Amino acid sequence: MLNKNTLKYLYQDLDELIRQYNENKIDRFSFVSEVERLKQANEVLLNGNEDFAELVESALYEKEYEILEQMAKTALENAKMPSSAIKVLILSGAGISAESGVRTFRDSNGLWEEYDVMEVCSAEGFERNPKLVADFYDARRSDLESKHPNLAHETVARLKRKYPDRIDVLTQNVDDLFERAGCPDVIHLHGTLTDLRCEECQNVFAIGYKSQIDVICPACRSTNIRHNVVMFGEEAPMYQKLQHSIDECDVFIVIGTSGNVLNVGWFAQWFEHSLLNNLDPDEHLDPYFKIVYHEKATEAAPKIEAYIEEFFSAL
Repeated sequence: MLNKNTLKYLYQDLDELIRQYNENKIDRFSFVSEVERLKQANEVLLNGNEDFAELVESALYEKEYEILEQMAKTALENAKMPSSAIKVLILSGAGISAESGVRTFRDSNGLWEEYDVMEVCSAEGFERNPKLVADFYDARRSDLESKHPNLAHETVARLKRKYPDRIDVLTQNVDDLFERAGCPDVIHLHGTLTDLRCEECQNVFAIGYKSQIDVICPACRSTNIRHNVVMFGEEAPMYQKLQHSIDECDVFIVIGTSGNVLNVGWFAQWFEHSLLNNLDPDEHLDPYFKIVYHEKATEAAPKIEAYIEEFFSAL
């Protein structure tokens, strides 16, 4: 299956190499070398895609370059074809929950004023002082209990319920406000605060808003329990789902994230339709998006809903 977002730009690069070769600006050896470099540079994005692999193989074996050129053109044309089933990716960050009173590290009076983020949110800090980290997440869990979903959570939840197969909802947040707003199938890229994970059997189980002190794994009865939040220095398995959604979706909506953890500006380049909602302007991030709203997530929510409904109603 053609990856219509990421592969489009790879084929464009290949098309440019073919043009340079045809105009005698590079020789055959350089052409083959550049194609191999292009393949290696995008190995993660390609993820075994047979279309591009076939192009590379043809180039490396010095086959007919006219065929390569036609394949590249065909791929670009297919990439530009409108999908018969438009899909939307909604990716959110701390900004969407800030209006509900969930404290962030970066805001004024934020958690960074009380904690060194690398001591409580990194694998190294956890290894040095697991009790400090456990206490930190116990406090975050207790604080979350009194918080409630806001209009932005509720709007996303309503859209997801209405278009369950057409919208992917992914969040960098570890709170449960989307779920409490009634949003099904939320993908938490960095884990979930209201769950714990057993270090012995890897079982993930709900803890709600309680402390993890003296908790025992219900599966193996181990006391070797930790928070279910991905820390700096640890792998984030759900990033595979993020890449899949980027590959499959046509519209990219970002709500309440600075792009410091996930490079959402880079992702936005793969989409013809993109929208960013952050409270403050960012000259390094805003230019990558087609539409930008500098306002609270609750204020932008009706506009975002209308923007998404416009795509679906046009089909």
